[in-house]
Amino acid sequence: MPLTILNRQRRIPFDRPGWTAAFEAILAAAKVADREVSLMLVSDPAMRKLNREWRGFDKPTDCLSFPSAEGEGSEFAGEFLGDIVISLETALRQGRERAAADTADDAALRAEVMMLFAHSLLHLLGWDHPDDASAKKMDRKAKKLLEAVTPR
Repeated sequence: MPLTILNRQRRIPFDRPGWTAAFEAILAAAKVADREVSLMLVSDPAMRKLNREWRGFDKPTDCLSFPSAEGEGSEFAGEFLGDIVISLETALRQGRERAAADTADDAALRAEVMMLFAHSLLHLLGWDHPDDASAKKMDRKAKKLLEAVTPR
C-alpha cells in the first residue's frame, strides 16, 4: 500500500471522504504513485514536541517531512519516500486565515492540508526552500501538483 495515513490526534475529527483519493492524486501528479509514503496527522502539542526534537524550535509548525533518502540507513529506503507529519490544528487555523470569509471550515481545512501534503511531498523528493527564490519556485511546483485535486 503506497500511502499509509495515521490519525494520531483527537481534536479535529478526521473522517473525510475523498481525502485519501486526493492524496493519491497528488502522488500520481508527482509521478510517485508507486512509492511508499506515510502521513501522520497530529495535534499542536505533538507537533511542538517533534519540531523541538528534530528542528530545535519549541513551537508547533504546520508540517514536517522526514525523507528516507537522508540520514543513517538511507541506503535501505527502497521504495519508501518518507514520512509526512501535519498538525490538523495548525492547518485549520491557517486554512481559515487563507480562505474567503464565507468558506466552510471543512473546505478551508481540506485546501490547507492538501497544500501542506504537496509541499511536504516535495521535501521528500529533495526540494528545499532556503531562500525566497527557491520558496517561490517550490510554491509554484506545489500548486501545480494541487491541480490534480482541484476542480476546474
